[in-house]
Amino acid sequence: MGADQRATCCLCCRRGVVSVRSNLERSAYCCGESIRLKADIDNQSDEVLRIRLKLVQYVEFFIDRGVLGMTKEVNHTVLEYRGDPISPNTRSKFDSSSSLVVPVMPPTLIGVCRLLQIYYVLKVWVEMEKSGDDLHMNFPITIATCPFRIPNSNQQPKIEYEMCCDHVEGGMYIGPEFLLGQVYDGTMGCVEEGETVVLYRPVYVCVKSKAKTDQSSSTRTDDSTPKSPQRKCDQKA
Repeated sequence: MGADQRATCCLCCRRGVVSVRSNLERSAYCCGESIRLKADIDNQSDEVLRIRLKLVQYVEFFIDRGVLGMTKEVNHTVLEYRGDPISPNTRSKFDSSSSLVVPVMPPTLIGVCRLLQIYYVLKVWVEMEKSGDDLHMNFPITIATCPFRIPNSNQQPKIEYEMCCDHVEGGMYIGPEFLLGQVYDGTMGCVEEGETVVLYRPVYVCVKSKAKTDQSSSTRTDDSTPKSPQRKCDQKA
């Protein structure tokens, strides 16, 4: 849960108070699940507001070179959402249960490998279009490999394995050693034009969406439905 509040002013005149209160249902999600964030925005100013969300992937690389070693940090935007405008002197509620679906990507990796760390942060802020005095909140998000299960429930989520999306670390690049017909010499060479055959790509745990589950179940139902036998009638001349 997070909350922030700010009083907007114009010189010595106070124009109103903007407050936001957000609640994240849980901090760990599996790929394919929806991030459940609820927010209550109270806009008592004379500005138009918008709520914005951004899930960011942070990757840290460590190399044992020299005395202290070398470190490289990169970040990628996993998904982004921009809400509807909130008029002045109004209150608005936001629920992201159906708008923020976690794509397939590598899980959180902290304290496992000394050469690599991967972690995710959900950034929530209320954007003020005139003054630019935004309200910011950050929520650490854990991308797990085991989906959420409701205790004492017979309906358990179905999982599948899919390849990573191509705009985050883990799916942006395929090394030449994993491509057919390429000789890997340890350098970043140019790949010859032509048909590319991928020999290996890692897959990650993903929760099967309800639409796919319903479609597959209906297909199995159609296949299992017994068909009436067709009888041939002999016609006598």
